[in-house]
Amino acid sequence: MASAKQLENNIKRKKDKIAKLQKEIKTEEAAIAKLEKDLAVAKKKEAEKPKPKAKAKAAAKPKAPTK
Repeated sequence: MASAKQLENNIKRKKDKIAKLQKEIKTEEAAIAKLEKDLAVAKKKEAEKPKPKAKAKAAAKPKAPTK
């Protein structure tokens, strides 16, 4: 069985780990929010670009007469 001091240390370590992971989560969420914002801007810019018009197909060449 673990002593009270060991249990306190384990609890402290776990709480510190949780705090660190929560900080990482906040950082990652901020990064995701920025990327989503950038994506929205990029999509808006792409939608504003004029669409390339389809090129007219070249007229078909007449076949050579067969003998």
